[in-house]
Amino acid sequence: MTAQDGDQVSFSGEVKQELCECETPEDIKNTLRYGLIYGFRGGEQFVTHDRKLAYYVKKELRKYHAGLSEVRHRNNTSYNVSISVFNDPAVCGFMSDRIERPFVGDSDTQTGTFLRGVFISCGNVYIQKAGYHLEIMPDTETKCSELHRLITEHGMSINISHRGSMAFLYSKNSENISDILTYMGAMRCAMEIMNIKIIKEVRSNINRSVNCETANIDRTARASAKQLDDIAFIFERLGKDKLPEELREIAELRLSNPDMSLRDLGRLAEPVISRSGVNHRFERLTKIADELRKTNNVHEPAAQEQGAEA
Repeated sequence: MTAQDGDQVSFSGEVKQELCECETPEDIKNTLRYGLIYGFRGGEQFVTHDRKLAYYVKKELRKYHAGLSEVRHRNNTSYNVSISVFNDPAVCGFMSDRIERPFVGDSDTQTGTFLRGVFISCGNVYIQKAGYHLEIMPDTETKCSELHRLITEHGMSINISHRGSMAFLYSKNSENISDILTYMGAMRCAMEIMNIKIIKEVRSNINRSVNCETANIDRTARASAKQLDDIAFIFERLGKDKLPEELREIAELRLSNPDMSLRDLGRLAEPVISRSGVNHRFERLTKIADELRKTNNVHEPAAQEQGAEA
């Protein structure tokens, strides 16, 4: 496992710190150790840039004579934890790519403890623009398949993919990630993910509401502008006195209240009319205006020709 830089490290580090703080009963300590070793690269070593994490792993594996070495690089230091005694029967049993179920146990507590160890060794949670991204990267395809089977057997969802020749487990679903972290014992970080998801959903709903309201205002404004244009044209070409009384009334109400909604205009009418009734009257006015425009377009060229002859 290699730590990344930036925000991704900070959250992965936060998750692993919480996992390291989990209380593990003595009777299932070996389950945690099994998980830690199962996630080692080649079953031999654990590599991290996090000093505290390296010392935690070394401490948990001290019964297997785990050693810790530092490698200084130009910009950072890596810490390597390795097991030096391989003739220990328990350690030899841990070396298989297959998950030895007797080492894990059957209960959710035991399975969660095993997965906690695996995640500390070869897991990460990245913060991305689209949300969170959880990865577990064991060193063989068999381990990947075994972990996938174990996780799904216990009611959680995770996917398998490949990056080059390397298989890995991943999830981009915040609920699934939260479930997995909770199962392993990182409940505080799981809640943080869900809280951020709730905040994003609230913001998204507010934005949708604002956008919808803005769209409604725009539609109302465009409709009102069209109605005012039709009314002005009818009054100019036909005269308002030629309109039926109900159309003249709604036309004058619109002229006096250019920004008012159809429902509110209907409340000003005498007698009060419904929104659909107001809309129907405007449709009749539009039809009259369109007919007058057609007539105007027919006569306009003839008038221009007469002016030219004069």
